[in-house]
Amino acid sequence: MSYQHRTTLLLSAVLFGVALSGCATNNSRQGDSDAYGALYDGGSTAAYSTAFPVASPAEAYRNGEAAINDGDEDRALFEYLRGLKLEKRPQPEPLYRIGTIHHGRGNHRLASLAYRWALELEPQHSGAGTGLGIVLLQQRQHDQAEQQLRPIVARANAPWQAHNALGVIADMQGNHEQAAEHFRQALEISPGTPRVLNNLGYSRYLAGDLPGARQALRQAVSANPRYELAWRNLGLVYAREGDYDFAIEVVGRNGNRAEAYNDIGYISMLEGRYEQAMNFFQEAMRLSPAYYVTASENARNLDNMMRRHGGLAN
Repeated sequence: MSYQHRTTLLLSAVLFGVALSGCATNNSRQGDSDAYGALYDGGSTAAYSTAFPVASPAEAYRNGEAAINDGDEDRALFEYLRGLKLEKRPQPEPLYRIGTIHHGRGNHRLASLAYRWALELEPQHSGAGTGLGIVLLQQRQHDQAEQQLRPIVARANAPWQAHNALGVIADMQGNHEQAAEHFRQALEISPGTPRVLNNLGYSRYLAGDLPGARQALRQAVSANPRYELAWRNLGLVYAREGDYDFAIEVVGRNGNRAEAYNDIGYISMLEGRYEQAMNFFQEAMRLSPAYYVTASENARNLDNMMRRHGGLAN
């Protein structure tokens, strides 16, 4: 039986998705020049080379930073790669920055290639090591991700992202206290980070600590009032606590009250409050014809469940 809901609580440590490919290794490189070209996936570079001439790698890298600040990732990739081609030997930092661009674009293959190459050159590069660990996590290679990230958090000045990712892994393993500790360490490094606060709230929810979950999620939305994911999670925690009216207000604050009624209905169903859940599904259908199919399927599945159980639960 499949219920049409987005989720009960959502984790935002990383964006989970199907891996685009297996992790590439650098053994396939046939020469640095060829590998540099393989790391570019942007548009035409002809205009960049004429409009922004450079005389040194450092100048190219400065142009890359300026392009990042301007939001022009294609030009930034071009500049970092142009700088590398001017070097006598590869340098880890521009490779790491190339990896972060591909990572942000969801191109895990090229991100992994750039991160691994940077680590070949500088094995202790925390940024590249953390980035690779998160890519592995996004590709659901949890054991490899954990192996990659654990040595990094043991170092001084570990990135908060490494603790955050290890917290996600610990929650997946059912070790919620360890997960919460990683999230707290991430917050010590980067206080008030909404993403980490959301994940801490999720972790406390999984541990059955609803007051702790509520507190962390309220801090997340206070730090970023436009953080819809945390607002949604907060509303679902209120639903678990039985405060359905407030849960509807919080989850439906973006104007989609039909979706809010459907999701709170799902939570009510999980709590065994079948009659109340049915009322929420029916209200979702009433509010939005566009949402009718989703809510009606939930209601139909719930009705079948109630029939099997011989009636309504309290």
